[in-house]
Amino acid sequence: MSSKLEHLSKAEHNENFYQSFDINTTPYLDWVVNGIFYSAIHYIESYLISQGKSRQTHWERTDDIRNDNNLDNIFFRKYKSLKDDSEGGRYNMQTFTPGEIQLMIRQLYDIKDYLKRYVPEIKLA
Repeated sequence: MSSKLEHLSKAEHNENFYQSFDINTTPYLDWVVNGIFYSAIHYIESYLISQGKSRQTHWERTDDIRNDNNLDNIFFRKYKSLKDDSEGGRYNMQTFTPGEIQLMIRQLYDIKDYLKRYVPEIKLA
């Protein structure tokens, strides 16, 4: 099982990955979306570990997020939106615009900001 700090490191690694693309010119916006989503996943995992939970599947993690008393419906909707976009790009050939990517980045930052009260090691922009 990975540690909270390992998940934070992986989240930052994924952020560096998606930030390496110019969203206005890259033909790989689907990979940018996945980088954003997997950054969120690892920030959330760092939180779950700090709460004594750690899940191996997306389904288990989704249930934990939905049922966690510290995480509200707005948090869950932001996570679910990123998850749905990531799956749409991976499995349904969904395409994205730079404006949509900016919204996803905002959702990721909102997730990080929310979790920082429970995981103070999260670095904000």
